[in-house]
Amino acid sequence: MLSVIIPVYNVEKYLTECVDSILCQTETDLEIILVDDGSTDKSSKLCDEYAQRDARVRVIHRENGGLSAARNTGLGAASGEFVYFLDSDDYIVQDALKTLKQTAEREQADYVFFDGLVFFDGCEEDDSVSRYVRSKQYSTAFGKTQLFELLNSGEYRTAVPLMFFRREYLIKNNLRFLEGIIHEDELFTFLVYNADGRSAHCHEQLYARRVRPSSIMTSSGAARRYDSMLKIYDVLSEMYRTGEAVGVAADMYLVRCAKSVLGKYALMSDADRISEKIRHTRFKRDVMSHGGFGDMKLKIKCSGKLGNLFYRAQNKLAHILGR
Repeated sequence: MLSVIIPVYNVEKYLTECVDSILCQTETDLEIILVDDGSTDKSSKLCDEYAQRDARVRVIHRENGGLSAARNTGLGAASGEFVYFLDSDDYIVQDALKTLKQTAEREQADYVFFDGLVFFDGCEEDDSVSRYVRSKQYSTAFGKTQLFELLNSGEYRTAVPLMFFRREYLIKNNLRFLEGIIHEDELFTFLVYNADGRSAHCHEQLYARRVRPSSIMTSSGAARRYDSMLKIYDVLSEMYRTGEAVGVAADMYLVRCAKSVLGKYALMSDADRISEKIRHTRFKRDVMSHGGFGDMKLKIKCSGKLGNLFYRAQNKLAHILGR
């Protein structure tokens, strides 16, 4: 059996399209776990109505704890051989689950990553939003090798709804979502690859992500984004020090995360930056203590306005000299 886990929070406008996209799948041997994360609109009622109409639907009502907590709750209740996490304002195409299950079985994969599309609902198109179409079919490989290839080609995507898992793999490696943060996929997806199971790619657009003004990622404040990325960096840094995350791909990902922390810090207000001064200083010291950062160390050490100007000037000179 296959378990589809859908966290639900105040999405009455979109929930029907999401759940119906699962109920109409050509793969019918499945359970749908709707985790109502303390919704205050009609979402909770819609969940119960689905459970009454279709025996494959199970509903778990819980106090609001965020997306990570809801996903962990759903994973704890799942019983399928395979697990898929779908966000409640998105949907998948009709043959998606059958295609992914067949790919996992054919490739003997612990997880399958695949492609998708992005559409804008109620907001202008934004070129900065990550697109989910990769340029080629990637060969089946072990996770760390696959991670390096994806990072190196610029086609690594963190979105968990673009992945399909064997449940045993998640349980065996104690892979769960860090609770109390946003950007949780940034950490979880890395942990999946770092556990080094067999990774397969399905080069088909099976998932549709809706970008809307009031979604978690489009409405979260800069300070909250910074706090979450810093917590993720701290987890990765500790894994790096203890040897849980090793190799070139781990180096590349730690640098990527550090850059993201810097980017989120730059977007905060002056008042928020002042309030985060102690933590940000500690972060910079931690980065300076790691190997593998190269010129990133200079950027982080000189992360004030004058320092960034100097860093850009140095890079421009190096480019002119052909270094």
